[in-house]
Amino acid sequence: MQKTWILSLAVLVSLWMSPLMLIQGKAQSALPPEVEDHGYADMIVVNGKVVSMDDAGLNESPGNVYEAMAVKRDRIMALGTSERIRRMANSKTKIIDLGGQTVIPGVIETHAHLYGNAQLGAQLGLRTPDRGVNVTVQAGRDVETTRLRVENALKEAITKVQPDDWVLVGITPNPQEGVSSNRLFSWVYDGTLEPRERLDRIAPDNPVKVQVASRANLNSKAWEVLEEYLPNVTEYVEEVIEQPNAVEIGLVTVGTMTALTWDIFYRDVPTSLTAELIRRNLEQAVAHGITTFSSRVPHPRIMDGFSLLNREKKMPVRYAALYEVHRRPADPDVTRQFYRMTGNLTGLGNDYLWIHGVASELWDSSFPQVCLGPDIEAAPEIKAREKCPASGEMYWDALRNALESGWRLAGIHGVGSHGVRLFMQLIEEAMENTGMTAQDIRNLRPTVEHATAISKRPDIIEGLKKYGIIVSAGPPRLLRYPVYREDYGPGIDAFMLPLRTLLDQGVKVVGQNHTYRSVGYFWTVFMTREVEGKVIGPEERLGRVTVLKMWTKWASEYVMKEDDLGSLELGKLADFLVLDKDYLTIPIDQIPAIYPQMTVVGGNTMYMGTDFARSQGMEPVGYQFPDGYRPWDKPAE
Repeated sequence: MQKTWILSLAVLVSLWMSPLMLIQGKAQSALPPEVEDHGYADMIVVNGKVVSMDDAGLNESPGNVYEAMAVKRDRIMALGTSERIRRMANSKTKIIDLGGQTVIPGVIETHAHLYGNAQLGAQLGLRTPDRGVNVTVQAGRDVETTRLRVENALKEAITKVQPDDWVLVGITPNPQEGVSSNRLFSWVYDGTLEPRERLDRIAPDNPVKVQVASRANLNSKAWEVLEEYLPNVTEYVEEVIEQPNAVEIGLVTVGTMTALTWDIFYRDVPTSLTAELIRRNLEQAVAHGITTFSSRVPHPRIMDGFSLLNREKKMPVRYAALYEVHRRPADPDVTRQFYRMTGNLTGLGNDYLWIHGVASELWDSSFPQVCLGPDIEAAPEIKAREKCPASGEMYWDALRNALESGWRLAGIHGVGSHGVRLFMQLIEEAMENTGMTAQDIRNLRPTVEHATAISKRPDIIEGLKKYGIIVSAGPPRLLRYPVYREDYGPGIDAFMLPLRTLLDQGVKVVGQNHTYRSVGYFWTVFMTREVEGKVIGPEERLGRVTVLKMWTKWASEYVMKEDDLGSLELGKLADFLVLDKDYLTIPIDQIPAIYPQMTVVGGNTMYMGTDFARSQGMEPVGYQFPDGYRPWDKPAE
């Protein structure tokens, strides 16, 4: 009887406790709501310092900082403590234990030209020229000495090639003999150093190009080849080069030289090989921390390669493309109307390749052709070579017609103050022709590039603000200060990249020219403003977080993807870097030596270095730096 009573009591207690135990069990085993909604994470990173950069303000706040992050497919699923994020992993989740290391959003490089290079081309059997030789000559102390060196090198080169083979001669500065880059350029600017007739006497049977920076002379044989493949090249050169005898002396600029490579040297190269050349270049870039880049497309063949990579889902990084195919030699009247004929393609594409406007390098060009106009005095020969565009010129008309057709104008070289002023005049001309308002222009987010000598003149700043023009600026441009000072004197100091002033006045400024260096290699230039031991505009120094925003949060607005890129926030694309040092706390002089341990693009690991992979029990991923190579020291070979 007693046993029966005890058993009955146990059953009653059990029945009374069961609902409570069931509730507690459910509470203990309940999945995080993110897992219930999306399933377990594909990747988590834990035990680190995840710097969100979700504060867009002009301040030194990086926003929220987390211990861990979860990724599902290509998006950020959750951010929080390591304990919470670990609950979102199952046996199939890739787990990265950061061991205290720092995570930042992927670098958005707003101005980088990643189309391949000679070293990568050689690996694929591509040669420039396809038949012939390349020769490099160091400039002499004066024009005549330089000319003698070039012509002697050319005479020797033609003994080593067959008739019709190309000979490409490049001339480099000679600082040992006092020949700087701008002095050398002044000798070749007007094309008289090695005009066509002199080259013809030495090499009548071989096409020859003699180049310094953005200008080159061609002999008659080379010009004949150009005309065969580019039948409008003569009319094009007459339009784009200010020298009235440019065709007579064989003078060409970047647009023609780009076409020479892609239309002639690479004319028989299949698109699949072009795409592989580009892919390898992008693979190197992602190893340096770039997850998105913007650049102009100077030739249709380049766009063919990117389009193929995109279709085959082989893009290692994201490309915000700016069309600039009007640089290819063509009928000038057709070029003027080109962007009217295509329709407005701004915004067309997907998350890996999209068109976000029309660019133009040949606006006020770059040093030593920077357009400063009436803003600063200099010797007549210096002012004569300034490239200042004017209404009625082919590039002006092409860009104005693009803007009037609704295209965004971005990637426009705004190197000098007057060049930027003239860009605003073009905008106003288009507004007058169409009835567009200043708000319409601001909605398009036009940009100017480099801004080396943009100045802080009130009319420039007011115009930038009025039209919402984004300024894309790179530290290497400040490092060119000595050559500006050589030509323009101490008055140029106040013009040089006044970024703190622009930011304080409400102008959006983003970063560029990071390519092929470690993360932060150049960034400290904006923090210290030191150039060859001299501080240029100490009042323009920027803080480290402000600089980081220029390449992340703010840069996402430049590429028109601020809802998806630029910060580590819930629902955004999972683009991030694992760094070997804490960018926020290390001494400034150590920032140039930071480099990525791991680069993730859309939740996919596109780069993982050997040492970091070993620490995670994984295999390295992507391009690996050669033994002994330090990415903060020199470009990769």
